[in-house]
Amino acid sequence: MKKIFLLYLLTFGFVNAVKSQSPKDIVGAYNLRGGLHFVKPDHTFVIIAYATLMTGTWELQDKGLVYFVPNYEKNRFTLYGRHNKNIADSTKILLSYGFYEDETLLHFGPLKNPVPEFKRIFKPGHRHISFPYVYTKNGNSAEVSFTYFPYSYEEERTKTPEIYTFINNQKFNDFIGYYHEVKEDFKPFYYKYQNGKLFYDKENYSEKRNLESETQAIETDFRYLIENSNPTFSPKKIFSTPLYNSFEVSDEDLVLNFKFNAQKNAWLNILNDKNDEELAEDNDYHKVNIIFEYHKVENFSKKNSIIKIDETPIFISEYED
Repeated sequence: MKKIFLLYLLTFGFVNAVKSQSPKDIVGAYNLRGGLHFVKPDHTFVIIAYATLMTGTWELQDKGLVYFVPNYEKNRFTLYGRHNKNIADSTKILLSYGFYEDETLLHFGPLKNPVPEFKRIFKPGHRHISFPYVYTKNGNSAEVSFTYFPYSYEEERTKTPEIYTFINNQKFNDFIGYYHEVKEDFKPFYYKYQNGKLFYDKENYSEKRNLESETQAIETDFRYLIENSNPTFSPKKIFSTPLYNSFEVSDEDLVLNFKFNAQKNAWLNILNDKNDEELAEDNDYHKVNIIFEYHKVENFSKKNSIIKIDETPIFISEYED
């Protein structure tokens, strides 16, 4: 598809007698394909569209073709953990957003040889299970493993799926896992630049606007993302409320507004925390009075293997498909 689109760009009518372009000609802001494109002089770009933020790098090639390469998380799974005294010798994991996008499976403990066994997380096609997807089991595990089958390739399913095994050296018992689906949007793509315009095809293009003024005109949160377009898809640590409301905070703001409580292994809001409010049945999802800090499990391995599947899913819908 990329080759066909590239051939179309080269032949749709404006390749002859085009003056030589330089990278500085391309730098600017564009409104194209329903998204704001910020093409920066350091050869990075940011695209902001409805429910989408894309970053990456770009380069000018021959005949005014501009090659865009999106950033994305290269590993399919990441895992974070913490020590939770409230669940004693049990293990808890939040299977965060992403696990229902493809066919995903889970195993706690060492994998069996020669055929590892995995438990299905969701029944394929189920969409009636409410977040958060929290699974609790007895005992602690030295290893946590995941594997997956992309839904779109179900008819050509590999017999040896890729397995990620995380080694729990820190002896965490409270986890948050992420599954990073490979999306069509992640594939590199081309535009064509000519005479102050960036073309997607012959009929769809955008006039170049001043990068600085367009950046200043956008709201503050997005402006920060544009000016700091080196994303960390899997940071060293993440923060969450007890009900798994993700919380983003800088180290400076954390120390300024929260105090660490070693007994709870949590950050408590200096002004608003109420004693043990996180244990109350009516605790509000949106409250950020107590924050849990999860650390990335760095030690993991990948391999491909045939597997055996426990077909009874961890999460079962109350509705028939």
